[in-house]
Amino acid sequence: MDILAGRGPLGFDEPRLAVQVKSGDAPVGGPELNQLRGAMGKLNARVGLFVSWGGFKGAAEKEKAQSFFEIRLWDANDLIQALLANYERLPDDIQAEIPLKRIWILLPGEEEG
Repeated sequence: MDILAGRGPLGFDEPRLAVQVKSGDAPVGGPELNQLRGAMGKLNARVGLFVSWGGFKGAAEKEKAQSFFEIRLWDANDLIQALLANYERLPDDIQAEIPLKRIWILLPGEEEG
Protein backbone atom coordinates (compact mmCIF):
# COMPACT_ATOMS: atom_id res chain seq x y z
CA MET A 1 0.00 0.00 0.00
CA ASP A 2 1.19 3.46 -0.82
CA ILE A 3 -1.19 5.38 1.44
CA LEU A 4 -3.32 4.35 4.43
CA ALA A 5 -5.73 6.86 5.93
CA GLY A 6 -8.61 7.05 8.36
CA ARG A 7 -10.73 9.63 10.12
CA GLY A 8 -10.17 10.88 13.62
CA PRO A 9 -7.23 12.42 15.43
CA LEU A 10 -5.08 9.31 15.03
CA GLY A 11 -6.63 8.00 11.82
CA PHE A 12 -8.25 4.95 13.44
CA ASP A 13 -11.88 5.83 12.70
CA GLU A 14 -14.01 4.79 9.73
CA PRO A 15 -13.84 5.10 6.85
CA ARG A 16 -10.41 3.58 6.46
CA LEU A 17 -8.85 4.10 3.05
CA ALA A 18 -6.13 2.11 1.29
CA VAL A 19 -4.53 3.69 -1.78
CA GLN A 20 -2.39 1.95 -4.38
CA VAL A 21 -0.54 4.10 -6.93
CA LYS A 22 1.08 2.96 -10.16
CA SER A 23 3.05 5.72 -11.86
CA GLY A 24 4.17 3.81 -14.95
CA ASP A 25 2.80 4.22 -18.46
CA ALA A 26 1.44 0.67 -18.68
CA PRO A 27 -2.25 0.17 -17.89
CA VAL A 28 -3.03 -2.14 -14.96
CA GLY A 29 -5.59 -4.92 -14.87
CA GLY A 30 -7.44 -7.42 -12.74
CA PRO A 31 -4.46 -8.91 -10.84
CA GLU A 32 -3.38 -5.52 -9.47
CA LEU A 33 -6.96 -4.72 -8.52
CA ASN A 34 -7.23 -8.07 -6.70
CA GLN A 35 -4.02 -7.27 -4.80
CA LEU A 36 -5.57 -4.02 -3.59
CA ARG A 37 -8.75 -5.83 -2.58
CA GLY A 38 -6.72 -8.42 -0.64
CA ALA A 39 -4.68 -5.75 1.14
CA MET A 40 -7.88 -3.91 2.05
CA GLY A 41 -9.16 -7.07 3.74
CA LYS A 42 -5.97 -7.57 5.72
CA LEU A 43 -5.88 -3.92 6.79
CA ASN A 44 -9.61 -3.67 7.55
CA ALA A 45 -9.93 -0.84 5.06
CA ARG A 46 -13.50 -0.53 3.81
CA VAL A 47 -12.67 1.63 0.81
CA GLY A 48 -9.85 1.68 -1.68
CA LEU A 49 -8.50 3.96 -4.35
CA PHE A 50 -6.38 2.68 -7.21
CA VAL A 51 -4.52 5.41 -9.09
CA SER A 52 -2.88 4.33 -12.33
CA TRP A 53 -1.14 6.99 -14.40
CA GLY A 54 -1.23 4.61 -17.38
CA GLY A 55 -4.93 3.82 -17.06
CA PHE A 56 -6.63 0.45 -16.76
CA LYS A 57 -7.03 -2.67 -18.87
CA GLY A 58 -10.42 -4.09 -19.80
CA ALA A 59 -10.68 -6.46 -16.81
CA ALA A 60 -10.24 -3.62 -14.33
CA GLU A 61 -12.61 -1.36 -16.27
CA LYS A 62 -15.31 -4.07 -16.17
CA GLU A 63 -15.06 -4.22 -12.38
CA LYS A 64 -15.38 -0.45 -12.05
CA ALA A 65 -19.18 -0.49 -11.79
CA GLN A 66 -19.29 -3.65 -9.65
CA SER A 67 -16.82 -2.20 -7.13
CA PHE A 68 -18.29 1.32 -7.07
CA PHE A 69 -18.94 1.38 -3.30
CA GLU A 70 -15.67 -0.38 -2.47
CA ILE A 71 -12.92 0.77 -4.85
CA ARG A 72 -12.52 3.78 -7.10
CA LEU A 73 -10.25 3.71 -10.13
CA TRP A 74 -8.50 6.94 -11.10
CA ASP A 75 -6.39 7.44 -14.21
CA ALA A 76 -4.15 10.46 -14.82
CA ASN A 77 -7.08 12.67 -15.87
CA ASP A 78 -9.09 11.81 -12.75
CA LEU A 79 -6.12 12.60 -10.52
CA ILE A 80 -5.49 15.96 -12.20
CA GLN A 81 -9.18 16.90 -12.02
CA ALA A 82 -9.30 16.05 -8.30
CA LEU A 83 -6.13 18.05 -7.67
CA LEU A 84 -7.42 21.12 -9.51
CA ALA A 85 -10.86 20.91 -7.87
CA ASN A 86 -9.35 20.79 -4.37
CA TYR A 87 -6.06 22.67 -4.75
CA GLU A 88 -7.14 25.80 -2.87
CA ARG A 89 -8.21 23.66 0.13
CA LEU A 90 -4.84 21.92 0.43
CA PRO A 91 -2.52 22.97 3.25
CA ASP A 92 0.09 25.59 2.37
CA ASP A 93 3.00 23.13 2.64
CA ILE A 94 1.42 20.82 0.04
CA GLN A 95 0.64 23.76 -2.25
CA ALA A 96 4.31 24.74 -1.95
CA GLU A 97 5.27 21.23 -3.15
CA ILE A 98 2.90 21.57 -6.12
CA PRO A 99 3.07 25.26 -7.04
CA LEU A 100 0.17 26.05 -9.35
CA LYS A 101 -1.12 29.44 -10.39
CA ARG A 102 -4.58 30.02 -11.83
CA ILE A 103 -4.61 32.06 -15.01
CA TRP A 104 -7.50 33.33 -17.05
CA ILE A 105 -7.46 33.57 -20.81
CA LEU A 106 -10.01 34.95 -23.22
CA LEU A 107 -11.19 32.40 -25.74
CA PRO A 108 -12.22 33.59 -29.19
CA GLY A 109 -15.97 33.30 -29.71
CA GLU A 110 -17.49 31.20 -32.42
CA GLU A 111 -18.48 33.24 -35.40
CA GLU A 112 -22.06 33.01 -36.42
CA GLY A 113 -22.62 32.60 -40.06
